[in-house]
Amino acid sequence: MNRIVLFVLILLLFAVAATFAWWALSLPGAVTFPYGEQEISVQSGLAAFLLLILGGVIAFVWWIVSGLFILPGKIGKNRQVSRTRKANSALTEGLLAAEAGDANTALKLARKAAKHADDERLQLLLEARAAEANDDWAGAERAWGQLTRLPGGQLAGLRGSATAAAERGDQQTAEARAREALGIKSNADWPFNSLFDLQVSRGEWTKALETLSIGEKRGLIKGDSLRRRRAVLHTARAVGLPLGSKLEAQKELAEALRSAPAFSPAAWHGARQLMTDDKAKSAQTVLETGWKARPHPALAQLSRRLVPQDTPENIAARLKTLINSNPQHRESRILEAELSMDAADWTAAIKALALLVEEKPTARLCLLMERALKGYGDTSEADRWGRMAVSASREPDWSDLDPKGMAFDFSQRDWSRLVYAFGDVGDLVHPRYESFGRELEAGRVVALPAPGEEDDVATPKAPDERRMPPLDYVTDDD
Repeated sequence: MNRIVLFVLILLLFAVAATFAWWALSLPGAVTFPYGEQEISVQSGLAAFLLLILGGVIAFVWWIVSGLFILPGKIGKNRQVSRTRKANSALTEGLLAAEAGDANTALKLARKAAKHADDERLQLLLEARAAEANDDWAGAERAWGQLTRLPGGQLAGLRGSATAAAERGDQQTAEARAREALGIKSNADWPFNSLFDLQVSRGEWTKALETLSIGEKRGLIKGDSLRRRRAVLHTARAVGLPLGSKLEAQKELAEALRSAPAFSPAAWHGARQLMTDDKAKSAQTVLETGWKARPHPALAQLSRRLVPQDTPENIAARLKTLINSNPQHRESRILEAELSMDAADWTAAIKALALLVEEKPTARLCLLMERALKGYGDTSEADRWGRMAVSASREPDWSDLDPKGMAFDFSQRDWSRLVYAFGDVGDLVHPRYESFGRELEAGRVVALPAPGEEDDVATPKAPDERRMPPLDYVTDDD
């Protein structure tokens, strides 16, 4: 019981007793008690009053003695409260200083907190943060490592240790810490993300796929992001296989297409693998699958070249099949205009391109319009569109690809970028476009090969007689 409450109760009892004693003084009679061979007689009221006095003295003595006994504990408690207050203040100010980048202040406060704080975890947390603010990653890693050995601090310590190791350039240790944390049953997603990011950055596609499966089982990644990431990883792995592993590469690419048919590089590389095995029909089926999910100019270019020395009619038939699988898509409409130019139907091409230019006048469309107008015979208008192409906006896809070159011929860094660009948000953009490189803005983007570069592309020929330029490209002559 609280000493103050108890003391108040004693005072109340004393008051009641005093009232009773005052009343008892008026009572007749006496109290007799033996003292040796004699008897002492005291009036009843006086006896009650004396007993009251004796009780008060006893209570006072008890109060003093008990106070002396608890005084050391009270002093210690006050000291502990003061130490805790100082430790909390030092920890708070130290963490704020560390986050602000004031490393010297953070270190001073860390030493101060170490003198007063009872929880070693807080000391180590501030010490680690202070070391990080001072770019002392080795010191930070030591502090985080000590935190991992304390109850409740293992996961936080492993995360900090992994970060510090990565900052030191010790990727092996960073991976080991992330892998250790991934083995701890927890809802934290950083071990999965850290381990996955490290593996992707190093181009370790097989390991990244294994980690992705762990993330899927734990519910850390799911849905479209999971499927798209998996498609990129399978494609990157297939592309990196040696030439003698065609069967394995085809299996990887088939798995990529099953995961995300809209990932055009998977369809392109899958079709190309079949093309090199003289399986043109199967390759065309793969291209149609990719085009239906997400048309891409690289798929059309490969379809043109599926069969060496093929007839224009067969080429046109294959491209028509692509168009029919997704006819309203912008790429299908562009391909339709290109087929019109292949057939030297310049008016139809101009009409189709005019509608597309009205929607989005890019450099690629401007150059296509230039080619169509040259074929029609209007060279002055064609030159104007050619000049417009120089300053027109670029497209984020591979519309500038070399028809004779390798589409999606990515470096390991490009594949790593696509894991997140396509995997997380579905963006499929050219690395040059995303990086805003100098090569993107310098001069024209070549939309189609120059006349004569490709046998299967019709060469515009000026008509014998001068034609009037079509005043309204979208007018239906019929």
